[in-house]
Amino acid sequence: MKKNKIILFVLALVLLAGIIMVCFKGFNVSLDLRAHDTLKFVFDQKFKKSDVIKVCDEVFKDKEYEIKTVEVFSDAVYIISPSISLEEQEALLQKLDNLYTTEEKVSETETITDETTSTEENTSEDSEETIFDRLEKGSKYDLYHDSKVRIRDIVKPYTMPSIISAIIIVIYIAIKYRKLNGGYSLITVCKILGEMLVVLLEIVSVIAITRIPFSRTLVPIVMFIVVISLCIRLAMFEKELKNLDE
Repeated sequence: MKKNKIILFVLALVLLAGIIMVCFKGFNVSLDLRAHDTLKFVFDQKFKKSDVIKVCDEVFKDKEYEIKTVEVFSDAVYIISPSISLEEQEALLQKLDNLYTTEEKVSETETITDETTSTEENTSEDSEETIFDRLEKGSKYDLYHDSKVRIRDIVKPYTMPSIISAIIIVIYIAIKYRKLNGGYSLITVCKILGEMLVVLLEIVSVIAITRIPFSRTLVPIVMFIVVISLCIRLAMFEKELKNLDE
């Protein structure tokens, strides 16, 4: 009995801490769900993610960013950051474009004749070629802004299937375990629903307290944990029903 009180106290403490954390700091939402800029760069060949990380570290320094690769041809990368300024964009494009430049291309661009040099000296700074002039936007690179994604919009697709599943489970429990709790199926149903609600709230509280980034993959993971908890509880009901029949 004392052990159960300790468990209930710990659960209540975790739930309270989770509520306080959500009220004051909210959830730690992952970068791709917040408002952010995305720079897409096409290498036209396979590349090493470590090379791109090195470039981003040089450009962004301590600024937050994420890197996602395109799985189809593995020849393009998405660089995500809360904001990418024009200077950062230019630096990224310049460094990424030079990552896998062949020696032949380098020699061609670095070989300048005396005639070309004299011509460039007479050219104004405004007419100098930039990285944006050399790369074709849309095919070689692109930059676009993504708005903030609300958590309820991520959860919404799971709402109706969860409600339908819950109704089916409630009907199953009411029929299968009708002998428990003195033959009152409603008590058994309310008991299991209450316990699953507590499990869900405890998981959400732990996510808020530990500052686990809330992402699109987190919702199915939470649902999976709840289902596992439900299976364990139903197994306990089976044991109670078996003892009752004996």
